[in-house]
Amino acid sequence: MLSVIATPKICVVSSTRRCLSHTASKLYAEEYKSTAMSSNAPSLTKEQAKKRELKRLAQRRAEAKRPAATNPLYMPVTVALRYLRAAEVGRPQSQQTINLTTLVVGERGTAPLSGSVAFPKPLRYIKVAVFTNDENKLKELREKYPNHLIGGADLVSRIKNGEIPVDFDKAYATADIVPALQSQVARILGPRGVLPSVKKGTVSDDITSLLQESLGSMPFRQRGNSISLGIGKCYFTDREVLQNIIAARAAFKAAVSDQKSKKPNILSKTTLSSTHGPGIVIDFA
Repeated sequence: MLSVIATPKICVVSSTRRCLSHTASKLYAEEYKSTAMSSNAPSLTKEQAKKRELKRLAQRRAEAKRPAATNPLYMPVTVALRYLRAAEVGRPQSQQTINLTTLVVGERGTAPLSGSVAFPKPLRYIKVAVFTNDENKLKELREKYPNHLIGGADLVSRIKNGEIPVDFDKAYATADIVPALQSQVARILGPRGVLPSVKKGTVSDDITSLLQESLGSMPFRQRGNSISLGIGKCYFTDREVLQNIIAARAAFKAAVSDQKSKKPNILSKTTLSSTHGPGIVIDFA
């Protein structure tokens, strides 16, 4: 007759603990050995470190010049958008943003790229206030931009008296009305960051061109070794996203050409991603 001999629970636990303790001590010894070896390794001289940095820079420049289609994560933009929209199904529309990220290859110490993109299809509606005393310009602007706040001295006085709320995102003015703005509503518009000024580039006699350049524009700035920018929403059509991508490419290249450097930066791998979706490599050349 067979009999089952029960193993005491305390023996199993103690043997497991001994095994774990042995493994931990062994891992600690290996980690200590590798740390000691790395600390005893000879440090590079300044010349050797500079050569290594130049070699890595040359490798990154060579990689930046490779066609995007050679990357295993590459997809045409229209196909990439199909996957990104699928990843955002069931999410609120406010979270369904499509982002463009471009790696920038450049030497250390080079000024970061910056500028602004005028999107054909803006990501959100921007309300603008325009101040001018020129009656002809007022008539022209009111016909062209009926949904924005446009006026002269009467508009300034109404804002001063609290009759009109300061609910606009940007403000522009011609030079003739700037003294009235400074003396009457500077304390109202200034803290909100919507006071027109020459320094900000929001004062110009050619107010129509200024509005055309500013409406729908989005600033960008290089952070680290990349530029990241929202270029659309998932409910945008493929054509609208493509137009915004083309506008972003033109703005990035203009920022590179404006660099005052012997060796300007190079735009490298570009990925398209969504808020909850993956990053997909696209052709941005």
